[in-house]
Parts: sequence; structure tokens; C-alpha cells
Amino acid sequence: MALSRMKSNGPGHIALHGERSETATSGNVGNDGRVKVRFHANPQKLAKWYQDFQGAFKAGPNGDENEELEEALQRRRTSVILENLRREPPQRSPRLNIAIHIVGSRGDIQPFIPIAQLLMKPPFGHRVRICTHPAFKDFVESNGVEFFSIGGDPEALMAYMVKNPGLLPSRESVKAGDIGQRRKEMAEIIDGCWRSCIEAGDGMGERVTAATVKDADDLFVADTIIANPPSMAHIHCAEKLGIPLHMVFTMP
Repeated sequence: MALSRMKSNGPGHIALHGERSETATSGNVGNDGRVKVRFHANPQKLAKWYQDFQGAFKAGPNGDENEELEEALQRRRTSVILENLRREPPQRSPRLNIAIHIVGSRGDIQPFIPIAQLLMKPPFGHRVRICTHPAFKDFVESNGVEFFSIGGDPEALMAYMVKNPGLLPSRESVKAGDIGQRRKEMAEIIDGCWRSCIEAGDGMGERVTAATVKDADDLFVADTIIANPPSMAHIHCAEKLGIPLHMVFTMP
């Protein structure tokens, strides 16, 4: 056995003996429990001893057991989930109601269109609604994706960002009342994001309560949220509903 190369020359002393050298490595256990290890061979000899040790272990008397151990170790290196997926095909996932919150321009919304379309198609078959500004209603619905309005004017948003590129607004924006206007608009967007998680319809008119919905298939309660960071309300809606949130930002 390869372990027979381990010898003790006294209490607290361990030495590993190689075939061609008296002592390759030794160590002492101190009174404080720490182990002092000394390597008496150069790295090449140490690597050679390690290879010999592995070879002796694999060629030991329990060859079949060693092979089984090696196979078990190999399985541990592979993800258990992937291993199970290879053995059995995954079952169909439950159909989810997915709300995608997006605040920004058309360029912010467009990358989410194929994501929504993919989630709607087999084998997933989820119900997906893109929740964004009313200016993009026709654009979203023309691609076959459900739309819900969260309010807000993307042109006013872009104009404000151009006028105030820094962290703090300019004095001109403060004097012009842009701050108050932006706060009102963000309040509308945050409220619209919450409505998009629990309300039927497209959010363009008056609020639609569940009691007034004739077809139960039109009811919508989000099972998960996908959002870009500027939509702000994402984390609050997810916490309130106790559902997962996946943050996505398509800009580098």
C-alpha cells in the first residue's frame, strides 16, 4: 500500500518516505497544535513522488473499489442538476405571468421584444406583458406582445437627462420647475408599474378591478418581474408580491 510510506519516528513526528529517497517530506506537531512541514526534496522530486503515490493508490489491492471511488469523484465534479437533466428530460414548466418593466426610449424597449416573444413560444408558453410608456403601445402590440401603460413621457425624460447629465440638476432646471415635474412623472410611473403587476387591461384608461373583469383569462397577477434599472418600482413590486425579480440592462 502507498500509505505504508508514511512513518512515525516519534510522538508528533510524521515522515513520508519515497522509493528512492530516505525522506521526501516531514513534519512536526507542536504543543499548540500547529504542524510544521518541511520539504526535503526539490519540486520535481515532490511532483514525482505525488505521481507515484497516486499510481500506487490506484494499483492497490482493492482495485475495483478504487475505480468506483474514482467514478464517484468524477460524478461529483459534474453538476448534479446537469446529470439529472441528461438522464431524464425536464418536465414542462408551469405557465407564468411575466411583467417586463421598461423606462426609457425605443432603444431601451426594442431588445426586450425578442425576449418576450421567446418566453411566449413553446416549450415555455408564458403570458408576457411589456409595461412601458403609452407612446410605445403600437410598437409593442405590432410585435404580438401584450402591452400595459405605466405612464410617463419618454421625450420629456430624454430632454431632462440631456439638460442635466450630472448627478445634481442644474440651477436652470430648478428655477424652471423641472424637478417637481419629474417627481410627479416618476410617481405616475411607479404607480403604473404596480398596476401592471395586478391589473387586467392595458392601463390606458381607468383602473380595471378584478370584479369588473368578465373573462377570468384576462385577469393578471405577476408571477415574476423582469425590469431595467430606471423603472425604479421593480424591487418594491417584487417585495410586495413575494415574487422573483430579474434585473436586465441592455446598455454596456
